[in-house]
Amino acid sequence: MSSNISFTQHIKHSFLFNTLFALLVNFAIKPIWVFLIDRTVQNQLGSETYGMYFAIFNFTYLFQIFLDFGLQNFNQTEIGSDNSKFGKSFAGILSVKLVLIVIYLLLSVSVAYSLGYASYSFFPWLIINQILLSLNIFLRSNISAHRQFIKDSFLSVLDKSLMIIGCLFMLAPWGWITLSIDHFVWIQTVALSITTLFCIFYNLHLSSSFQWEFDFKFFKSIVGKAVPFALIYFFMTIYYRIDSVMIEKMLGAKGALETGIYAQSYRIMESVNNIGYVVAGVLLPLFAYHLGKKSSIQQVLQQGYNIMLTVIVPIVAGACFYAEDIISTLYTDTQSDYSSMIFTVLALNFIPVGFLYVLGPLLTAGKVFKVMIPCLFTATLLNISINYLSIPTWGALGAAFATFFTQIFVLLVYSISTLILFKISIRMDTLWKTIGYITLIMALDFALKSSAIHWMYAIVISGICSVCLALLLRIIGKSTLQLKIS
Repeated sequence: MSSNISFTQHIKHSFLFNTLFALLVNFAIKPIWVFLIDRTVQNQLGSETYGMYFAIFNFTYLFQIFLDFGLQNFNQTEIGSDNSKFGKSFAGILSVKLVLIVIYLLLSVSVAYSLGYASYSFFPWLIINQILLSLNIFLRSNISAHRQFIKDSFLSVLDKSLMIIGCLFMLAPWGWITLSIDHFVWIQTVALSITTLFCIFYNLHLSSSFQWEFDFKFFKSIVGKAVPFALIYFFMTIYYRIDSVMIEKMLGAKGALETGIYAQSYRIMESVNNIGYVVAGVLLPLFAYHLGKKSSIQQVLQQGYNIMLTVIVPIVAGACFYAEDIISTLYTDTQSDYSSMIFTVLALNFIPVGFLYVLGPLLTAGKVFKVMIPCLFTATLLNISINYLSIPTWGALGAAFATFFTQIFVLLVYSISTLILFKISIRMDTLWKTIGYITLIMALDFALKSSAIHWMYAIVISGICSVCLALLLRIIGKSTLQLKIS
C-alpha cells in the first residue's frame, strides 16, 4: 500500500507528468475549437466577413494591458515564491483588477469609436469577453502559483469545451442557432461566464484566511510592484496583435480580405503557440519557487528546453514541408500559394517563440526588468516599423515576416541575458544532441515528402519518430522524469 502511495505522490509532483498532462488536456480540446469550429465559421462566412471580426477582436486585445496590468505574472511570481501571501494579497489585487476594468472600458470604447469599430453589433460583446478572459487568467494564476497544475489544466480548457458544445448547435445541420458572427461571439460570452464562476469557486478554496478589507496603501503597493510586469505585457501584446489591425487599416478596400487570409495561418500558429504557453504556465511558478528558495534553476531550465526542443522541431519541419497541403485542406476560400507562404513564415515563428516560452518565465521570475522592458520596447518599434514598410507591398506576407524578425531579435537578447545573468553554461552534449535531433528530423521529413505517403500519415509518422528519437538521444531522459514541481 505504501509503495502505491509513494508512486502516486511521485507522479503528482512530477514536472514531466504535470507538463504532459497540461499539454494532453489542451491537445484534446483546443485543436477541436481551432480546426473544427473557428475554421468552419470562417469557411462558411467567408474570409472578408471573418477578417473584419478578426481585426476587431485583435483590436480589443491591444488594450488588455489595462485589464491585466501585469497582474498575472506578478501574481504567479509573488504567490509562487511564497503561497502564504495569497490570503492577504487576493482582495487587494482583485480591487486593482476592478479599477482596471473601468479604465479598459473607457479607453477601448473611445478609440473604437474613432476607428469605426464600435458600430459593429458584436463589438460590445467582444469587450465583455476580454474582461471575462482576463478575470479567468488572473484567477487561474493563483491556482498555478500553488502548483495545482492539474486543476489549472482543467480550467484552461473549460471555456473552449463549452464554446465547442455551444457552436455545435450553430454549425450542425440540425443546429438551432443561426450562423452569424454575433451568435459566434455570444456563445463565447456564455462559456467564459461559466468558466469565471468555476475559477472563483476554486480560488475561494485556496485559503481560509482572506483579508477582505480595502487597504489603500496595499492597493498602491500592488500597483507600483505590477508596473514592470504591466510594461512587459503591454509591449508583448502590441507586437503580437498589432499586425492584423495594421493590415486591415493600411490595405483599404482589400484590408478585410487580407486580414482574413492572414487569420487562416495565424489561427494555426496561435494553436501551436498554446503548447509554449502551457509549458510557460508550469515553468514560471516553478522558477519563482526555486529562486525564492535560492536553489539552482539549471535543471529546470534544461528540462524546459529539452521538452520544447522535442516539440518545436517536428512541428515546424512538418508545417514547412506540407504548408500547401495543410492550407488547401483546411480552407475552401483561399489562395493556396499565397496563403501557404504566409503559413510557412508564421510556422517558423514557433522556433523563437517556443524557446521564449522557456526563457521568458525565468527572466520574469527573476524580475530582470532592466533587460526585458528595453528589449520588448525595441521589439515593438521594430515590429511596427517593418509592418509599416512591408504591408503596402507584401500585404499579409509582410506582416508575417515582421513577426518573425521581431521574435528572433527578442530571442537573441533573452538568450544572451540568461547566459550572463544566471551564469548558465552551455553543455556541449546538449549542443550536439540539438544539432543531431534537428538534422535527423529534417532528413526524415524530406524522405517522407519524397515518398508517396499521404501528408497526414507522414506528419503522424514524423511525430512518433521524433518522440522516439528524443528518448534515444536522451533529450528526454532520467533527469526529466526525476524533476519535481515542489
